[in-house]
Amino acid sequence: MVLGPAAEARVQHGLGRLARTLHRSAPERPAGAVTAADRVGRHLEAARPYLADGDEELVLALARAHADLPRPVLVPTHGDLQYRNVLLDGDGEPRLFDFERSEYGTATRDMARLCDTWTGRPDLRDAFLDGYGRPLTPAEELRLDCEAAFDAVSGIAYGSAHADPEVTERGHRTLRRLHTAHHLP
Repeated sequence: MVLGPAAEARVQHGLGRLARTLHRSAPERPAGAVTAADRVGRHLEAARPYLADGDEELVLALARAHADLPRPVLVPTHGDLQYRNVLLDGDGEPRLFDFERSEYGTATRDMARLCDTWTGRPDLRDAFLDGYGRPLTPAEELRLDCEAAFDAVSGIAYGSAHADPEVTERGHRTLRRLHTAHHLP
């Protein structure tokens, strides 16, 4: 479905509200010792033939930055928050489906796939965060970039192996964006 800019911003605002509700639906938990950064090596190995120059170095730098972040709290997450898992009801309000990847995770991990839609559209990011009820902290901004990079590599590996060009291209777009706009010190 193609939406006009105002309608898409309303959808993003609604997705922010839904994410906030989901993230607050059960008590937070402390993060364990294993993180997404710990699993990135396996995905890098599979994605390596499909990566552009500098992609692997970027992902490894973000993995190091991720390791230096304060240990996060975990919240209930959708696990696959992206447009292809959203339906609009009769009033144009978003509804989520496909909860098979739901788990406790970082709130920013739930935003990693959705933030691809924000590229070049700060109004969509603003609408989502307005619906979410708060801006991201600087640590969350960096965590989001790290987790988006990890998800991108995983998507490139998966999409290339399963002939899913949408997932593969989203991964490449994310890495291109992170090359120019990441928040590494």
